[in-house]
Amino acid sequence: MRGVSRKRTPMKGQDDPRPNAGDRLAFQVEALMPAGEGACGRTRIAGAFPGERVVARIEHVGKHATFATTVKVERGRPGRREPPCLRHVDLKAGSCTGCALMALEESDQRSLLREMMLAQHGLEVGEVVAAPEALGYRWSAKRIAYGGPGKLRLGSFMRGTNRPADMKGCLVDHPLIAAAADELAEAARDLGVAAHDEERKRLGLRAVWLRTNGTQVLATLVTSEANDDELRRLSPRLTLCDGVAVSFHREGGNALRGADATLLRGIEALNVHGTQVGPLGFLQPNPEVAERMYDDLVDGIGSGRIFDLYAGSGATTRRLKAFAGEVLPCESHPEGASSLGVEAETAEAFLARRTDAPDAVIANPPRKGLGAAVTKELLRLRPARIHVMACGPAGLAKDIAALAEGYRLESLQAYDTLPQTPHLELIAKFVRI
Repeated sequence: MRGVSRKRTPMKGQDDPRPNAGDRLAFQVEALMPAGEGACGRTRIAGAFPGERVVARIEHVGKHATFATTVKVERGRPGRREPPCLRHVDLKAGSCTGCALMALEESDQRSLLREMMLAQHGLEVGEVVAAPEALGYRWSAKRIAYGGPGKLRLGSFMRGTNRPADMKGCLVDHPLIAAAADELAEAARDLGVAAHDEERKRLGLRAVWLRTNGTQVLATLVTSEANDDELRRLSPRLTLCDGVAVSFHREGGNALRGADATLLRGIEALNVHGTQVGPLGFLQPNPEVAERMYDDLVDGIGSGRIFDLYAGSGATTRRLKAFAGEVLPCESHPEGASSLGVEAETAEAFLARRTDAPDAVIANPPRKGLGAAVTKELLRLRPARIHVMACGPAGLAKDIAALAEGYRLESLQAYDTLPQTPHLELIAKFVRI
């Protein structure tokens, strides 16, 4: 293995042969990638940022990219700091690898994300709106379960891997959520609750979805075991949860929630800024910033007939009904649709059966964006305005290109909804041309 000293560590160049796993090489970092890692040529380097010179350990050499982890910063950015959470240093430690941008001051994080939006997605935004809190802001968190009877842990996947890591004492989660998760994991170990394990064909607890409104906590236990007696015994032990529900989800993939949920005890919904959020209802991870985004999203909409697509739990529907003449919400998840008083329906199906154009459309699509089918329907209906809240910049860039034949991008605003991470939310407003 090569040494890490400046004299003995070779500088990696564009034309050098591919390295081997375990090599330690020096890199001059050129760019920030969408997942938050630095880039030098084809190498993606966790814990490194543009303008820095670092020594990194090669973790994996793939067909299209090489992945490495920073082990030494030889020349850092002016905004580099000691991370508030230090558990992310060693990928092999079995604990959370930390948020991707936590080693930078928050103002430098926002500057870097603004540059990345333009370089990676062609999206030019002005100053990124800062979040009121940089830590303890997350009101909604999903944690995967892993480990056998008596060894269950709650956490997330380490960056760039499928290996789980314990998130005990997370600094980004709201303190009520962090404490509830720690209590839940300990109680599950005491009762011998096991996690779902696809490889071992073991059924059990798949994940825990924790939400708070700042004073109460609602927990949804997602299980692959149809018999929920074990989780019913666990429920009374969760003293920091004001409500506990269970949802059955046997299928694979990352969509860790079932079609419905059964309340085990306590409250059946949280009141979050006037919106009722049930066991499977959508809640923005950072509601304090989300409230400002929702206000921005509906700003400029007139009083006519409005389509509210991907309406979730109704935060935008409620705002629109305060001034619009007619609001038609659309939501595909049964719980959200029920709370809105409509049948569950996809945005594609909702638009396809419309013949009269609305005055405006509000949309809060998933990370992939509106997509080809929805943008095609919008071009057919030709509302005067389209306002989109986007959590995926790559998807939004495609939607902007697809709508260009009939719409002009009037404004684009970015919000730092999840500080310490490379995630931004964007509000895009289109006017018909």
